[in-house]
Amino acid sequence: MIGVLIVDDEPLARQELRRALESAKDLQILGECGDAITAIGQIYQLKPDVVFLDIQMPQITGFEMLGMLNPANMPDIVFLTAYDQYAIHAFEKNAFDYILKPITAERLEITLQRLRGSQRSQDFSVFPEVRLLRQIPCFEQQALVFLKVETVECVESRAAGIYVSDQSGKERLTALRLNVLQQRTTLLRCHRQYLVNLDLVQKLRYLDSGLAEFITRSGRIIPISRRFLPEIKERLGIR
Repeated sequence: MIGVLIVDDEPLARQELRRALESAKDLQILGECGDAITAIGQIYQLKPDVVFLDIQMPQITGFEMLGMLNPANMPDIVFLTAYDQYAIHAFEKNAFDYILKPITAERLEITLQRLRGSQRSQDFSVFPEVRLLRQIPCFEQQALVFLKVETVECVESRAAGIYVSDQSGKERLTALRLNVLQQRTTLLRCHRQYLVNLDLVQKLRYLDSGLAEFITRSGRIIPISRRFLPEIKERLGIR
């Protein structure tokens, strides 16, 4: 049984795709989402085999959403797109599967046959939006705010979740995992629980225990573990 998640900001489009997929006996529709952030949480929780993903969504596009997922646990992706033929040729060249809107039964069946067949490599790094994140989505009361990476002072992993701190010291919760932020942003790993923005560091201080810590421009103290200290010294040109 192939587990499916549908991600599209248009309710009617989700309804039509669900109706079309429900006739396939070997598919199980695990859920559907109307935005990228909800989809990220559902992918981690439901672990679908394949995601039918709309590209043109507000705030966070389908490409940007892929950059926020853990590459090690990436499901198969079928793009839902209204792009022109030039873009579609780019998808085909890089072995992406796609369905051009409006969806037809004949084209959907081709996609389902591909999904039932052998696994194909999907190299999403060819899209700049997937390679590097420019902003981090964070929760704030009943809203979602987007922090530019260059304004982030540090990121901390706690039992309650992943917290992003800006230069003012304000902390916000994000749905993104620490290892994803390490791979998809310019933030540097300095501790198993911390990422730091080197551009906002004022001082590196050595401790008597052989450890070290960063002091940021706002005065925040961020620990540096022995594991990451040699790499950090090399990055800073320190011997």
